[in-house]
Amino acid sequence: MADSAVNATVNSITTNGTIWICEYVCKNPRSRGVFFSDNPFSYTFPVLLIQISLVSSLTAFLQFLLEPMGETTFFPQMLAGMMLGPSVIGQSAFLQKWLFPPKTFYISETIAFFGGMMFMFLIGVKIDISIVARSGKKAWAIGILTFLIPLLFCSFVCFCAKKTLDPDHPLYKSLFAITFIFSSGSFHVTTIHLADLKLLNSELGRLAISSSMVSGTISLTAVSTMLSRKDIFSMDKAFHLMGMSLLVMITLIIYVFRPIMCWMIKQTPDGRQMKESHIMSVFLMLIVCAFFSEVIGQHVLVLPIILGIAVPEGPPLGSALTDRLDTLVSNIFLPLYFLYSGSTFNFFLIDGHTFMIVQILAIVSFLGKVVGTLLPSIYWKMPMTDVISLGLLMSAQGITHLIYLQTGLNITIDEQSYGNALIAIVWLTGVITPMVKFLYDPSKRYLSLNRRRTIEQSTQDIELHLMACIHDQETTPSLINVLEMSNPSLENPICLYVLHLIQLRGRSTPVFIDHQPHCKTNPPQKNYSQHIVNAFRSYERQKSNNVAVKLYTSISPYETMHDEICMQVAIKRVSLLIVPFHKQWKSNGMTESAHPIQALNRQLLRTAPCSVGILIERGALNISNPLTNVTFYSVGIIFIEGNDDREALAYAMRMANNPIVRVTLIRLMEPRKKYKNLSNRDPDGDLIHMFKVDCIQIKRHGYKEEVVRDSVEMINVLKSLEGCFDLVLVGRRHESESSLFSGLTDWNEYPELGTIGDMLVSSDSTFDGSVLVIQQQKRSGIGYHDFHLDSGILPKQENLTIVEFPSDRKVWPIV
Repeated sequence: MADSAVNATVNSITTNGTIWICEYVCKNPRSRGVFFSDNPFSYTFPVLLIQISLVSSLTAFLQFLLEPMGETTFFPQMLAGMMLGPSVIGQSAFLQKWLFPPKTFYISETIAFFGGMMFMFLIGVKIDISIVARSGKKAWAIGILTFLIPLLFCSFVCFCAKKTLDPDHPLYKSLFAITFIFSSGSFHVTTIHLADLKLLNSELGRLAISSSMVSGTISLTAVSTMLSRKDIFSMDKAFHLMGMSLLVMITLIIYVFRPIMCWMIKQTPDGRQMKESHIMSVFLMLIVCAFFSEVIGQHVLVLPIILGIAVPEGPPLGSALTDRLDTLVSNIFLPLYFLYSGSTFNFFLIDGHTFMIVQILAIVSFLGKVVGTLLPSIYWKMPMTDVISLGLLMSAQGITHLIYLQTGLNITIDEQSYGNALIAIVWLTGVITPMVKFLYDPSKRYLSLNRRRTIEQSTQDIELHLMACIHDQETTPSLINVLEMSNPSLENPICLYVLHLIQLRGRSTPVFIDHQPHCKTNPPQKNYSQHIVNAFRSYERQKSNNVAVKLYTSISPYETMHDEICMQVAIKRVSLLIVPFHKQWKSNGMTESAHPIQALNRQLLRTAPCSVGILIERGALNISNPLTNVTFYSVGIIFIEGNDDREALAYAMRMANNPIVRVTLIRLMEPRKKYKNLSNRDPDGDLIHMFKVDCIQIKRHGYKEEVVRDSVEMINVLKSLEGCFDLVLVGRRHESESSLFSGLTDWNEYPELGTIGDMLVSSDSTFDGSVLVIQQQKRSGIGYHDFHLDSGILPKQENLTIVEFPSDRKVWPIV
């Protein structure tokens, strides 16, 4: 049997234009191994495994090369499939015989369609169909015009092109279908491009998502109707039966399958995972829908998409499905789908005349989408850069258009036209996405402040705006304690904006929820923030008119969460943003680490348009509760020099006015600077003198000077602080080249905390109090990044001239 498999030959016979391939098929698809003289490449299963490995590896390699240029995932995926197809590597007779034999493609094509089915089901799961209803007039106008205008433009080109073609030419019959496909939009394609370009949380991204949802809904209906028949104008009995069957299945999904899934969710307690039996039941529903989709004559992907849309988005069911399927489908099944797509593309079937017609059609469609975006955007007076970027995003194409092409292949589209259209989709998308990355920078929105937002620059007699980010409800007591220490009073009121951050899972669209009483249309996701909302509402009521607390929930991916935070900081004119450290100290002494939060904190340090404080919660700060106890807080400030230290001291001086707070300033000085820096000529000396005048006369506050000659003496001073303070404020960066920091930066465990903060909370530190590491907003402007984040030692920086962020700017949409 093995010898027969090895010596198998492939014979092809051509009759009536049809190619019949005769090939020996071994009953056993698996090889016994090379030690039994079996050639693994003569068997289906080993060849299938090597095909998956090749296409997945090549996709990952191309993505690694092209991603820095602004290419999204679709471009390297499609390139990998085409490179392994018959146009490039598949030309080799040796590779075609052993790696890509015809018999394996029957199986790989089946698996590819199964993977495509799972992928489109996940698309449906992540879609929030209510976005269409909530879309504003601008999104509706852009969504409709970006389908109709390119369709009109392409129809005109199609009419002219048909005059140059013979009615019997294959392209003559395919042009109408290609026109619809090029003009169509796709919510999922736009969302993927936005996620890859890290624009999901941007103002442009929100508008693009809403517009593409409108455009995609119209396009799906139009293209599905057009591709379902060879003759678009025929109204035969089979078509009526197919349409009626589709309506029956959709009714079954909406009124039977969806209520079952909602019942499963009700049976799952809050915060608990879905049962395995419930997950398997949804998978069975998916298989049943795919089967009946084929039985009634629809494409296998149609009903799975509808079932996915019927799945309640987000946790617990939507997130459970995406967590289990996303990695497998995206990294294994989907590359195999692109391999199948590349295997159906043959560059050598293309001729110049038809190629030019299809490319012109694609370019006209692209221009039509840009015009469809331009007209309503100019009416609503959007910035021209945003308009062009939005038009490019709406023009970018992806896997949905590829599926449309494959659905129409051999129904209304021939192989040559398929190849021409595939080339157009690939090169247009490959050109468009880098242009969007070059043109649109979301940070321009919040890095355009004409005045610094800092505690040091704020006056005592006006309301202080603070923002606190929370990842889980365990952080709530610590933040309330910090707020209590900040001395909210009638003379010095505080407005605190609390932003509950939740990772986006089980859906594609970021959500921003306003928890103010006047917002009566909040979605169900507000339950995840209810405990946090209740705690801060109770504190607000206790403090009467001294504190105003405004609470929000942001559900977005960690990669772009900093854009949402920074935008809110700019809109609310916040002076200090407080974020939790990525590690939490538990009562048993163990810590929990969350690396996405660490990356988020570093992004905020680079780009936040205000001062940033990283709160490390330990000791009494995360135990005592000002709602039930009146606690006396001991606060220490370690001051060396620089802007960040002054910001920490300015914040501590505000705390010093609180009768239940004792503040101690500890100034570390080198011998040669002991008398030099005591003058009132430098900013450090001015602020310390102000602290002495305002605070030292109050007996509970204190001031100490410690002369330190090197890093060893500085470490000894820091060790002496153990058990002395509930909270220690330190600056993150120090404008110093002294011996105090010699060699310390090489041992930084947490660079985002700076040298002093890292020494206080590192794994070998015995300090048991909480620490607030503060970085002052010293320099802002477009494109500013702290390239010295890894060291915490900065040279002096220069201020930039920048423009004001409009006070009435709003983020759209707020749910």
